Amino acid sequence: MAWNGISFQAPIDWEIGKIGAHYLVLEDEFGPVLELKWRRIKGKFVLQDQLRRLSAVHKNKLGKTIKQIPIPSGWQHVIDPFDSLSFSWQGETIGGIGLILYCSKCRTSTLLQFFQQKTRIPKKIVTQLLASFRDHRQDGQIAWAVFDITAKIPGEFRLTRYRFDAGAFELEFARRRNKITLYRRGPASILLREQDLLQYASKMFGVSQTDLQYKRVDGRNIVNSKIITPSSGWAWTRHVLRSHPKYCRSRMWHLENKNRLLGVKMNGGQPVDFALFEQICCFYDSV
Repeated sequence: MAWNGISFQAPIDWEIGKIGAHYLVLEDEFGPVLELKWRRIKGKFVLQDQLRRLSAVHKNKLGKTIKQIPIPSGWQHVIDPFDSLSFSWQGETIGGIGLILYCSKCRTSTLLQFFQQKTRIPKKIVTQLLASFRDHRQDGQIAWAVFDITAKIPGEFRLTRYRFDAGAFELEFARRRNKITLYRRGPASILLREQDLLQYASKMFGVSQTDLQYKRVDGRNIVNSKIITPSSGWAWTRHVLRSHPKYCRSRMWHLENKNRLLGVKMNGGQPVDFALFEQICCFYDSV
């Protein structure tokens, strides 16, 4: 699992219950098992200050007090790269044990809370998850792996919008006036029942079919578009009045074995970096 800067390996039966720009709750069949919150720190960071703030929130919401505890046996060696602090709390029907992690390299603070309900999470699972936890990469990319989509986006592009509706996923990233949008639609068999891929891509990208090119590559149906607005004349005036980007490149392809449609669009005021566009398309997939 990877979302907006953090990544880790979670049990296959843990599913996303809630999601925010810097927030995740994972659930199993009994309810919440893990909550994560993270943020970049600009000024001085003190672990004890974070614990005091968290304790005040817990006391107001749950009426219970958090207490600091030693790092559990078996955890310290896997979280050694971080400054860390461990705590526990117990309510009437649910309790938990948590960690505050701070990475001095990327200046990210992460709160992890493991909930204990009807059954306790095996220590081995928690240790494996913590051992796989990362809050930055060395290559400047940010990995994304949620629900059934995976992608890599350059770190300078920030998440500005996301949508996870049944059959329709979208992730939008921006760097100044330049945008990257990832699309995932399905089931493709239904969406393409009364229209072909060219027609569907035209509607989704808001592009005339005459500006789209259909081809089949490596057994995959692909639709591409590349739009450059003229630098003068009525077409340029219309784009300016409608606040449309001057440059746009898009691609949609059909994953027949997954019954999904994937799409990538890049647009902005500068020519689209073709190598970057190809890189994003290459790493974007549905699992």
